[in-house]
Amino acid sequence: MRNSVAAALGLWLLAIDPDDAAARELTPAQERMKVCNSRAKDKGLEGAERGKFMNACLDGQEQPAGPSVRQQRHEKCNAIARERTLEGAARRGYMTECEKAPAVKNASARKTGRDCERRAADRRLEGDERRAYVKGCLAAAAEDAR
Repeated sequence: MRNSVAAALGLWLLAIDPDDAAARELTPAQERMKVCNSRAKDKGLEGAERGKFMNACLDGQEQPAGPSVRQQRHEKCNAIARERTLEGAARRGYMTECEKAPAVKNASARKTGRDCERRAADRRLEGDERRAYVKGCLAAAAEDAR
């Protein structure tokens, strides 16, 4: 039985024409991947930037999409927190409140103090860390109220 399987495999390998594999045409998706890959290489893109470009290119878009509204809000809040040199719990409190969507902020404007306290309790913060978190949270809320 082993000999017959080996013989069949040998005959099959002999029957394959090496030029057959090269003669096959690329599918449209493979062709698009080839073009996008060469464009990314020409631009010298690497890492996440290359990934974004490839996704956009394969979807047929000329340029990758910019950062989302949520990402823009995060970057803005992060820059402000860095500028104020906030660290630890104060920074987390500030970022939590600052990154909220405007609709959520407006809905909870009257109960911000309780909301900040509740979130500090949910995080099981105590003592100075809790006070710093609530202070950062309230500072972000006050800044948005302006």
